[in-house]
Amino acid sequence: MIRKMLVILAAMLSAPSYADGRWFEIEVLVFEQGQTGSTETLRNEELDLSQYQYDIDLLTPAYLQTLNDQCTKGELNPPERTTDVFADTVQTQGNYCDYQGDDLVNLQRLPKYPIAEAQNHTASPYVLAPEQLQFNEQRQSLSLKGKQVLLHTGWRFAGQSKRAAPRFRLFGGEQVATMSKLAEQQLEESLLLSPSPHYEPQWQLDGFLKVHLNHYLYITSNLVTRAIGDTDTSVSGEFSQFRRVISGEIHYFDHPQIGMLVQIRRFNH
Repeated sequence: MIRKMLVILAAMLSAPSYADGRWFEIEVLVFEQGQTGSTETLRNEELDLSQYQYDIDLLTPAYLQTLNDQCTKGELNPPERTTDVFADTVQTQGNYCDYQGDDLVNLQRLPKYPIAEAQNHTASPYVLAPEQLQFNEQRQSLSLKGKQVLLHTGWRFAGQSKRAAPRFRLFGGEQVATMSKLAEQQLEESLLLSPSPHYEPQWQLDGFLKVHLNHYLYITSNLVTRAIGDTDTSVSGEFSQFRRVISGEIHYFDHPQIGMLVQIRRFNH
């Protein structure tokens, strides 16, 4: 019995600092700066894109829900699907609203405001519903300044240590990248083996945003910004940040191509 109690006590003492169940919600508003000619955004062909990989993608399901809602309301056509990525004309299969992950490749632009159903709380991280976001004044101010919103979203998550905290995917905007010659060759070769080769769309903004807790809150963001003419191995700009933040304060991250407003709020569940 004593040995069992010692094991339990040791486990309690070694438990990470986030074991008290502290939860937060983060709101992110990304907008275009329009400074595409800046010398800070020269094409970077040596960028290691493996450093920008994510652990959790909450946005893709929210994007798909948004597309299906728009389609149901008649604001968006049903998804177009084809079995030949090199076909001049797209053969539409079906006329119903059932957007799936593979249909994103046929989109010119992702929704600016991903939709999710309002939830009080779940055991896993989840996207905030539009009515749970609070940057309405900031969006109006950006509109008056002629700034275009690229993405406005948020999610709730548990406060975790730097080692345990996941990297949440942050992506949006236009599908702007083109395939490199190597990727085209690989895709052509895959056509001989598979009737439905997969092509991952390259977005104007992509990467991850991570928040960890160590007495204070810290934000790490590794993002790439793409422009027309970029390829899947060559991008225009990098947007990497590491900053300690204060809960409840709005923090501004600046870049020649994009700007980002971030606020982290305590969430009591």
